[in-house]
Amino acid sequence: MNKITFISPGVRYLTRSYSQPLGVLYLVSYVRKKFPEKFKFDLIDQAIADLTSEQVLEEVKKINPDIVGFSCLSLDADQMQEIAGLIKKALPDCLIFLGGPYASVFYDQALERTNIDIVIIGEGEKTFAELIQRFLDKQPLDNVKGTAYKKDGKIILAPPRELVDNLDSLPFPAWDLIDFKKYSKLPSMNLYSAAKPWSIIFTSRGCPYHCLYCHNIFGKKARFRSAENVIEEIEILTKKYGVKEIQIVDDVFNLDLNRAKKICDLIVDRGIKIKICFPNGVRADRMDRELIKKLKNAGCYSVTCAIETASLRLQKEINKNLDLDRVKQVIAWLDEEGIITHGFCMLGFPGETEEEMEMTIKYATNSRLMVAIFFTVVVYPKTKIFEYARKVYTDFNFNQQDYSHFFIGPENHFIRG
Repeated sequence: MNKITFISPGVRYLTRSYSQPLGVLYLVSYVRKKFPEKFKFDLIDQAIADLTSEQVLEEVKKINPDIVGFSCLSLDADQMQEIAGLIKKALPDCLIFLGGPYASVFYDQALERTNIDIVIIGEGEKTFAELIQRFLDKQPLDNVKGTAYKKDGKIILAPPRELVDNLDSLPFPAWDLIDFKKYSKLPSMNLYSAAKPWSIIFTSRGCPYHCLYCHNIFGKKARFRSAENVIEEIEILTKKYGVKEIQIVDDVFNLDLNRAKKICDLIVDRGIKIKICFPNGVRADRMDRELIKKLKNAGCYSVTCAIETASLRLQKEINKNLDLDRVKQVIAWLDEEGIITHGFCMLGFPGETEEEMEMTIKYATNSRLMVAIFFTVVVYPKTKIFEYARKVYTDFNFNQQDYSHFFIGPENHFIRG
């Protein structure tokens, strides 16, 4: 049996949050379905296991896989390259793939070093399965849709992969690879949890809005799992794995209000006892009071509203176009239902004035938000805000910017154990 080892790189530090590597789990389940009994899968989550790069290498050497797959955020790119370099040196015949948010944005940067054999861009299920088929057939891995690779010293970007339209056709994530109790010992995306163990889930992919800062990894076509499909997964998580809280990390869970309400109704009708939160944010001006009441009845205890800025000028400039009066009303409704409400705010948009920053701070503090989180704006390459920032700051060297969305001060110490 061939062996595939997935690695989620990253080290522990104080301002970090943790979640199960959902993209990896979908890849595993998809390949299991396409190639039953062909592969043995292992998962190494570096931060959860609290391993150094050298310790990750030792774990990989024990497994001796045919393929290693990395999935990481931009913040963990250096860690990923360090581990990939160690593996490449110790196991030169091992193929090394890279996917995840960093890969989709910085595929060219990732391939500049010699550690990565091929990069998977965007949704990876079909792309990964095609690469696996070629691996089994001993065929070249080049020119597969949705990949980037290096050939004759040049970086080649293959044509994009079509999106998965029917999300119900995807098998549920390979939850058997996860030790939920280990994840629940560390801060979640929601900063805290009402019940443990918890699990993140996607109920949709894609977002039809055109915010300038968006990576657009899942595309601009919103695609939804059926309410019944979502409930089936929740029942598996609760009954088989003992999960007591789900953290829904969609971009726009509430875009289809009727579907969102139906999910809540089915949770209640089936007697599922679960806590629910939305740490990735919702489109708050698309919430209505009926949905909020249904969320409360279904077990929701926390909702994050993605506000970004209280400046009407900037709302237009960044294409967010949020109805700020409606959002303030929604925050009040959430508070009335006893739902803890967080607000995501961003400071430092290109051309933003000090007065506009004050507007955002006052908007948050004068609302009924319980928690307001202020992020620094990061202008990632290959986003529309990057081009916008270059026009505003013509003399700035964007190659030297920090990709952390928090201000990192001396208190951000690494933690062990």
